[in-house]
Amino acid sequence: MTEKAMIDVDNVSFTYPDGHHVLDQLSCKIGLGEKVALIGPNGAGKSTFMSHLNGVQLASEGTIRIDGMEVVKSNLAAIRRKVGIVFQDPDDQLFCPTVFDDVAFGPLNLGLPRDEIQARVEEALSVVGLEGFGERSSFHLSFGERKRLALATVLSYQPDILVFDEPSTNMDPMNRRNLISWLKESEKTVLLCTHDLDIALEVCSRCLLLVNGRIVADGPTSEILYNRKLLEDNKLELPLALMTHELLHGILHEQEMDEEHRKIIGTFLHAHRHAHDSDGHIHVHIHAHDHDHGHLHEAVDAGHFHDDDEHVHDDHASIGVPHHHDHGDHSHDHSHDHDHDHDHDHDHGK
Repeated sequence: MTEKAMIDVDNVSFTYPDGHHVLDQLSCKIGLGEKVALIGPNGAGKSTFMSHLNGVQLASEGTIRIDGMEVVKSNLAAIRRKVGIVFQDPDDQLFCPTVFDDVAFGPLNLGLPRDEIQARVEEALSVVGLEGFGERSSFHLSFGERKRLALATVLSYQPDILVFDEPSTNMDPMNRRNLISWLKESEKTVLLCTHDLDIALEVCSRCLLLVNGRIVADGPTSEILYNRKLLEDNKLELPLALMTHELLHGILHEQEMDEEHRKIIGTFLHAHRHAHDSDGHIHVHIHAHDHDHGHLHEAVDAGHFHDDDEHVHDDHASIGVPHHHDHGDHSHDHSHDHDHDHDHDHDHGK
């Protein structure tokens, strides 16, 4: 990531016409190429914050700049070319009679020549695994297919910033894994608004915790999402991967079992660590399984994505999870590699 700010939010407040105060002196910066998770309890203001990034809502106080441009009415056309928002419900952004028309809508409004529009539509549909769907009705697709189509409608006009509202909700395990791999490989600036803290833990290097319209924590994902007290104080839970680690750690050290099962669990939990400097800072080395998936801007074959009811994915991505116990003058840290698929309620943020 460079020092260039793609999203610069300065002391922003917002109140709806009915007097409901949602954002309260909110400030943050997101740099070029950075991947950031926006988390928080229901009603925290996450969706309202997202709607400010492309001018659907305009701040009551403060300023927002997108790649240096202030979000004001005179700049909205340019801002919306920069920021692509993928909504949780795909039907919020699908309205044309065919798949091709939906994906072509953005490039068409950019005034691009016909050949360029055709090329962008084909590329976007290829990325999401919907080649050959161009003449089909968007509303006759399955929910998972419509969700991928909604993503294609954003990719086709090639925004610099991608904002996702609950991207993994109602997504089958295979497509969730493909989405995670794709997000990790993308060079775009990405903001994930999500209750799925496992996807945040795996994809994002930084986390913003929004509560009552204010950012109450801003730091490395590996610190914020490991902090049980911080999360529970704000009506959130540890990522399921971390809770699974704690459970297995307890089984390994507190229950009797044969050596074969002990070895299986111990291997699952294993990670290397080392300490350096006077503060004894712990570094956990993450063990990752490689996935060969195309970048956001590259074509992917039809097998990259799959329909909702046809596939189950049992590959486990890895997240290094430090777990610390004190025993007198000695301490032990453990970690595990695990990923689990689960859905969460949607936050309307209002």
